[in-house]
Amino acid sequence: MPAKCGKGNMRRVVAPYREVEGRDTMHGITLISAPADWEILQQEEGSARIHLEGKYKVHPAAIQVGVEKAIPVARVMREEDNSTVIPWTPARTVNQGEDFTGTFETDLVVPAGGLYRIETSLETKSTQPDLTWLYRGDCVLHVGVGNLFLIAGQSNSAGYSRDFCTDPPSLDVHLFRNRGKWDLACHPMNESTFAGSLANEEMGIPGVSPYLSFGKNYAQQTGMPVGLVQTSLGGSPMKRWMPEGGDLYRNMADKIRQTGGKYAGILWYQGCSDTDPDQAPVYYAHFKEYVDTVRRELGYDIPVFTMQLNRQINGIHDDCWGMVREAQRRAAQEIPGVYVLSTTNLGLSDGIHNSAQANVVLGEKLANQCYHVLNGGAEYAAPALEAVEIVTEEERKALGLAEEGHWLKLVFAHVKNCFLLYSDLGKDSGFTLEDGQGEVEIRKVRANRQDKNAMYLHVSRKPEEDARLSFAWQADPVRLPMVDEVTYLPPLSFYRRPLG
Repeated sequence: MPAKCGKGNMRRVVAPYREVEGRDTMHGITLISAPADWEILQQEEGSARIHLEGKYKVHPAAIQVGVEKAIPVARVMREEDNSTVIPWTPARTVNQGEDFTGTFETDLVVPAGGLYRIETSLETKSTQPDLTWLYRGDCVLHVGVGNLFLIAGQSNSAGYSRDFCTDPPSLDVHLFRNRGKWDLACHPMNESTFAGSLANEEMGIPGVSPYLSFGKNYAQQTGMPVGLVQTSLGGSPMKRWMPEGGDLYRNMADKIRQTGGKYAGILWYQGCSDTDPDQAPVYYAHFKEYVDTVRRELGYDIPVFTMQLNRQINGIHDDCWGMVREAQRRAAQEIPGVYVLSTTNLGLSDGIHNSAQANVVLGEKLANQCYHVLNGGAEYAAPALEAVEIVTEEERKALGLAEEGHWLKLVFAHVKNCFLLYSDLGKDSGFTLEDGQGEVEIRKVRANRQDKNAMYLHVSRKPEEDARLSFAWQADPVRLPMVDEVTYLPPLSFYRRPLG
């Protein structure tokens, strides 16, 4: 779990708890600083420290009777059954003025879970024997202690599915909306009602996001609520997320200041807008700079969960799509604490945006990966190419590969059982092979349970030493890529990998 927020540019700004006319005249407890209704606080080692600040005032009628002492107290109640989690506890620091008015501060260490209600009261003891009274105090409602995630990226992260599916709200998942308020999470998650002028105000109306499904599944796996902080924007290129001059980076920094600076991870889905000849070659460097800067300013190595690009129907610059997907694969391999899922078998709702059903499934997959990485659950990762080997004639016969000629063995990591092929024809496989002589035809593909980590390619001729292999790299790659038989994740796309 993340360490404390660093002392960089993203330190939290504590706003007044509520600004309501007439609150200064109220007796009892008035909170000045506290969690917001619906807020999710990041747990660390199973709990979170909640800080309360407020002022108090004894009712004039009580002063007329006679007051011996007044003590601000607070407690935490479980909203589900109204049971007590933390009983009435006196404030840690009290500064008392005239006529039993004053200010106070206190901290409550609250266990992971919820939803909770935080209650405050002013315990007043009269000068008359055996007469005490709990005067009214402010309450904070629907607070949870669980895991917070920053949502960043472009349209498939903001949620642009225009079709429909069943994905209802859950009390386990809350959202810090663009209006700057915590709320129950529901679609659309990047709407901008009451948001004012925002860097990430969508031009259109966003649709179904993958992250409500993610939150519900991850909450069920961990037994803790999930908080989501939305900062993504449809169509946003990487340059808008760069620390130097990026308006979306500054907007994200503002959201971090407002929501505490402690998170379980960043959920990143972006790259379609960088599939052009100028930006694709530098995508890896820019993404690494983004990750390094966020971590430096937060003060801890926040995990980053990413997705490789899906597809664009009739898209252009195939090689640029290949370069961006390759950069996304490399980032997960080379930058510690960065993880990636494949998406090329997800359906679309239009030419480029995942469908609603696909986003629900993607959210489930992402929850499985986070549960593995953050909580030690079962491994959940997309198959990743590790090595390519030339199959000898003796090996071909031993493996039972019927077709004579030249074969390549592809060795993958993270295969649960074996690969499920939708076609054994090379032209349907998503693989392409080229060398100094040009393209090498792939005729057949084979997989079997006896050698679950392997995929075999029957090629038209022996590749030269400069040969490069690619998989699912074009703007609109293979529609039915092979998948792991258990996870149904296709292998990570790769682009122009040497055969070494």
